[in-house]
Amino acid sequence: MRNRTAALTLCCLLFSSVIANPVLAQDMPQECKDAMESRSPPSQVDLFTSCLETGRLSGDTKATTLKQRAVAYMHLGNHQLALADIEEASKLTPGDADVYYLRGFAYRALGKYDRAIQDSTRAINLDSNFAGAYANRAFAYKALGNINRAKSDALRAQSINPNVKVPRF
Repeated sequence: MRNRTAALTLCCLLFSSVIANPVLAQDMPQECKDAMESRSPPSQVDLFTSCLETGRLSGDTKATTLKQRAVAYMHLGNHQLALADIEEASKLTPGDADVYYLRGFAYRALGKYDRAIQDSTRAINLDSNFAGAYANRAFAYKALGNINRAKSDALRAQSINPNVKVPRF
């Protein structure tokens, strides 16, 4: 449930950057606009796929759409397809902290905690105030039994954003 809440929150945040730019939102295919309004992950996957297939997206907008579809895949428990979208997005926007956060999130869901820690750390290195990345790393550290590091990251995450979900100790 916590993963789902975090993924949904990220889903909303990712497209806020596109919506905030009326030129980008105006140029987006209708399927993308519909996907952003949908609350159904299967519908989102279908609509984002249709949007991507129009060939009208490039750069940041395409990367954001791929990240959104990845979040929808994660809601459906398909972390491998999510990883494929995240990898493609990373090629379009190297240095994007969201890409590393999402990939770390997917790796953690797959039980690949060391990789989750690596990607969360990369996200933090790109954005030192990325509460979600600290929280994700805290969950991964806790899963590996490194409670001191988990607590440290959890405290840092909540100092940045008191509403971020962190592990309980």
